[in-house]
Amino acid sequence: YIQQLYEQAKSAPAYVDPAPTYITRASFDCALQATGAAIALVDEILDRRARTGFALIRPPGHHALPNTAMGFCLFANIAIAARHAQKRGIGRIMIVDFDVHHGNGTQKIFYAEENVYFVSLHQAGIYPGSGQASETGVERGHGCTMNIPLPAYAGGLAVQQIINELLFPVACRFKPDLILASAGFDAHWREPLASLQYTGHDFHALATTLHHLAYEFCSGKLAFFLEGGYDLAALADGAVNVFRALLGEQYKDRLGSPPQSQPQPDITQLVADLRLAHEL
Repeated sequence: YIQQLYEQAKSAPAYVDPAPTYITRASFDCALQATGAAIALVDEILDRRARTGFALIRPPGHHALPNTAMGFCLFANIAIAARHAQKRGIGRIMIVDFDVHHGNGTQKIFYAEENVYFVSLHQAGIYPGSGQASETGVERGHGCTMNIPLPAYAGGLAVQQIINELLFPVACRFKPDLILASAGFDAHWREPLASLQYTGHDFHALATTLHHLAYEFCSGKLAFFLEGGYDLAALADGAVNVFRALLGEQYKDRLGSPPQSQPQPDITQLVADLRLAHEL
């Protein structure tokens, strides 16, 4: 696949999957640098030169499969970073994906593994169509995948329920040695490709939670990797609020709430079903 992508980039511009994923002649080198940055960030954290970090990289990676590009993603950045951490001796890795689209590539790579716990918060029924609550892992990885498919217009109320009733209990049971996060900001209410209603406060709350869990279980070792986000103002506001959370600062939500917010759906039954399925 790597050789094929290299050859495709040499004759670019081209489309390399039906999403469509468009590449130019520079795309192959950009993808190598993105993956290399993901690896370098893990090294910085494992070598204790940094306790936390954020790889501000594109192209994103969480849709990429082991042998093909998918959904704007060329290489599976966060999965490759996790593999690198495993080679460096990290035993248990928790990956939390809060991009609005399901991280199907990350899930596929670790679906049968017991030492990587994958949690995905995403909008139900949109691209790529995977990420059902019933997808929980296979073989030794059974029970190590938690998908949280959210209905349209879910927002801050859903985020708090997920934090309190799912993320904390899962982390307390799994006790990760390293936490990695696929940080997509396309769940923001301004995002044109989806219908959730997150705000800057919600991204701050997710990052703060992961920060607390990292200090509780893995000496603060926490890394974020940029995924989606296509409204530039929302992308910037979400990323900055992650940095504020990592610095222990209060959130600043300069974009506010949606001007015509929709009633937020009740996800109590979804959370209860997930707690039952995962024996929480």
